[in-house]
Amino acid sequence: MLLMVLIHEKISALLEQRRLKKRDLARALGVSPQTATDICKGRSAITLPHLRNLVAFFELRADFWLDEYRLVPADLDRAANRVAADALGRSGLLQVSDPERFLQRIRVLVQKHRGEFLSAHPDLAMDERVVLGLVGSEKGTMGQIAEIADS
Repeated sequence: MLLMVLIHEKISALLEQRRLKKRDLARALGVSPQTATDICKGRSAITLPHLRNLVAFFELRADFWLDEYRLVPADLDRAANRVAADALGRSGLLQVSDPERFLQRIRVLVQKHRGEFLSAHPDLAMDERVVLGLVGSEKGTMGQIAEIADS
């Protein structure tokens, strides 16, 4: 059974992990030290402006704060990864219920029209080719070079 993690528990864990004080949190949230203490103990509500300030102060995306099953942030939660995460969000891929199945369907389509696709997109980076299944990881370097030369 998964236990719900509350925002105030995340705040306390991050303050401890980063060796920060409640007065640092108070300054970041624009509240009194007593209110910061109350927030850390779950006695005071987190408002939307508090959430915005938490995102900025800890440099963690809002999605992390709203995820009730994770106490510790993952790499994608870091604001430094915001560009990649925002790009995924704009692409609509985060709304796809089964992204792996969706990507597999795209791979099949690309493989079916491989020559035409590569002609239309000669500037594909190697990592993009790998994701699309255009470069097999089982091939050696010479096989990959030959495959690229053929396209």
